[in-house]
Amino acid sequence: MSGGSSLWVQRVFLLAAILAAWEACARLVSDRWISSPVAIAGRLAQWVAGDLWYHLAVTATEIASGLAIGIPAGVLAGMLLGRSVRLAAVFRPFIVLLNSLPIVALTPLLIMWFGLGMQPKIVLVAFVSFLLMFFNSFSGARAVDDELMDSLELMGATASERFFKVVVPSCLTWTIAGLRNALPYALIAAVIGEMMLSRSGLGHLITRSAQQFDMTGIYSALFVLMVFGGLVNEATTLMEDRLLRWRHLETRGG
Repeated sequence: MSGGSSLWVQRVFLLAAILAAWEACARLVSDRWISSPVAIAGRLAQWVAGDLWYHLAVTATEIASGLAIGIPAGVLAGMLLGRSVRLAAVFRPFIVLLNSLPIVALTPLLIMWFGLGMQPKIVLVAFVSFLLMFFNSFSGARAVDDELMDSLELMGATASERFFKVVVPSCLTWTIAGLRNALPYALIAAVIGEMMLSRSGLGHLITRSAQQFDMTGIYSALFVLMVFGGLVNEATTLMEDRLLRWRHLETRGG
């Protein structure tokens, strides 16, 4: 058995042991607070046959819409300010102050502004992803070799040519790193917004179950969130490998 296969077998046995101990504890002691794997599996089956896909679609739409706004805005702002000392001196302190605001504190304000629909969650996701992408792109733009930029200027390259042919490619690694952080935080922002006040989404499933003192429902919603978050992380890894495949080629060549 290969090392990879052996590792997966060990993981499966560990998971089986944890689930067996959990089920035994629920049956022998009490499932009032910890529910049980069998009850959670039954609840998940009910949700799959019911409205789970709708709530998943709502959360996914909020995340995708917010990222579509926050990522390009954060990357562009970070690159522009990173290459402009004057603009960075003016705007960066204000962005740092915005970054110090807790996500939870913004949620009631956004709900008052945009209502109970998807808009406040989209804005929250956009806000979080903008900040994460901004700081990474800003650092990447600041790391660009100034001597190289000066040399290109002496050779007659325009400002736009220097930006798109040097700054943007140089920031790619930083941008992907920011994206790896932005995606899970986007999920957190969307769920927090849904938990505060919403009629749909995965966060709403948690709040609804908590209001009914339904421990099985809470654990089931947490399981769905865990799987959804794992898929998001895996998608980010695959995208990183594809976008930065040149880095792996250079490593092999070296």
